[in-house]
Amino acid sequence: MLIGTCSLPGIIGIGGAIPEDAKMYIKTQVESEIAIAAFDDMQAIIENLGLWEDLSKHIARLTNLLYIKNVQLTAPTSYEILRFQLLELIKEPAEIRENIAAANYIQLKTQLSRSTIMKVLAQLKQGGYVKIDNGILKEISHLPLRY
Repeated sequence: MLIGTCSLPGIIGIGGAIPEDAKMYIKTQVESEIAIAAFDDMQAIIENLGLWEDLSKHIARLTNLLYIKNVQLTAPTSYEILRFQLLELIKEPAEIRENIAAANYIQLKTQLSRSTIMKVLAQLKQGGYVKIDNGILKEISHLPLRY
């Protein structure tokens, strides 16, 4: 399952909470440069440059995002989960949004079945709530709160 995306420039894993055997990986959507540093080295850099306040703001932002993701992924209905994902997808940069089908994006980030995703997307498209061309989300007019 896709856990999250990172806009560039960005930092992930700085909190040291991801164990080495977590079987997690990074997949880039566009050409990217990735640097890896040991946790102890990063702590030394933060200490030497006096970046503790910046780090605390970064971690607070990430904590807030994780809370929002949790709320979105534990929504009471499949539609609400799908709705949150569509709203996230439309905010992605065009170079990412234009290169992934809406159904694939949602399926990567949720436990929803492909048939459920396709059914709801088709109905939203038919109702004029979204514009989807060749699977690519182009526009959201208005997504109803309830399905």
